[in-house]
Amino acid sequence: MMFKKQLANMVSILFFTFLSTHISANDYSVGVTYFTATDYSRTEKLTSEHSDYRDILIKIWYPTTSPNTALPSYLHFHTEQYPYSTATPSEHHTQLHHYLKTLPFELTKNAPLAESSAPFPIVMYSHGYQSTVEDKEILMIELAKKGYIVVSVGHPHHAQFVTQSHNRHAIYDSDARANDFYISELADVSFDELVAELDSLAGIELNDEQVARVYQLMSWTEGDRKALDMWVADMHFALDQLTRLQYGQYWGMHYIDEQLKTFKGQLDLTRLAAIGLSFGGPTVAAFCQQVYQCKGAINFDGLHFNLSPNMPSRKPYLMMHSELPLNGDYNVVFNQQVADTYMLQIEGALHWDFSDYPYVFPFDRNRPFLGSIDPYLVTEIVNSISLQFIDVYLKETSTKAELVELLESYAPVQFKYK
Repeated sequence: MMFKKQLANMVSILFFTFLSTHISANDYSVGVTYFTATDYSRTEKLTSEHSDYRDILIKIWYPTTSPNTALPSYLHFHTEQYPYSTATPSEHHTQLHHYLKTLPFELTKNAPLAESSAPFPIVMYSHGYQSTVEDKEILMIELAKKGYIVVSVGHPHHAQFVTQSHNRHAIYDSDARANDFYISELADVSFDELVAELDSLAGIELNDEQVARVYQLMSWTEGDRKALDMWVADMHFALDQLTRLQYGQYWGMHYIDEQLKTFKGQLDLTRLAAIGLSFGGPTVAAFCQQVYQCKGAINFDGLHFNLSPNMPSRKPYLMMHSELPLNGDYNVVFNQQVADTYMLQIEGALHWDFSDYPYVFPFDRNRPFLGSIDPYLVTEIVNSISLQFIDVYLKETSTKAELVELLESYAPVQFKYK
């Protein structure tokens, strides 16, 4: 056991050495802040209070040249109102956050945005179902270091916990959400049969009849499609708030402080990309297709519940999936795409290996949806490929050939592209 711990520590040291040799001297320090806003055009359909409106948390990681050691932040700190991502923290939560403070990530709460002669491009993020806005924070930090403003959108009542306006919060209520993901009454299969049939079509080349069946099966996932529409609307609302932030229009925003006023005129809303994990994956794919200025989207192991023959995208798209594909939709999407498209599978990775969990808990590999791959390696693979993709299509500081070369450099990665 002691040898295993020493070996793991050695792997960790090598990983940090790799990161340090790949971070340029021009990397920014990273600031983190947030605000909330209420969408008065949409009533909240997920609560029993019909007078509620949809209220969204918008959390931001960004470049700063004025880090303040008196205002440190740490990985997966949520907000000042609810730092522990819970309304009533337990001893377990306080111990966890004490541990998170030991991880080697330096962030400053509410630092001013770095001064720049040109505005910063934007990367928007959609978290996983029953997860948090911070579930892929390590990637957000790396993007901010490289000069991107990264915006994570909290989807209330589907997130595990999220801060809202006026010192309120929204939690995931499993009882209230138990019947959310229903299938159409037109379906010729039960819910379990639909899932099993989609599973049976995963990871294989499909003939025309099987492709048509995938389209049909996904069209019957009415509950998922309804929730997906809600999440996509959350992303549009958040983009509207960023536009207001760009022009210094702060009315209706909450938890606004002086640091957010430094963003005025510094958001390049003509250069936008989107990344999503799990249910956030198809969310950003649909959102990016609908937004003219979005230059590309990345999907981490999320099913395309909005799949249809009429949804080929002219936006570059990167799909990463686990060792066990979730169902047959990825090949269908790949074949119908008309833009640059990359589909990759990571051997030894399962669903939650695409989150921060492997890095934060490297020795906790016996939980469901965590695979056999080295936890630090999968973090490196997912984050470095994502950053390279964003550099290619948003900043154009890298080339498609360099992206393909990076994909080829990782032994656990199998991929195809067009």
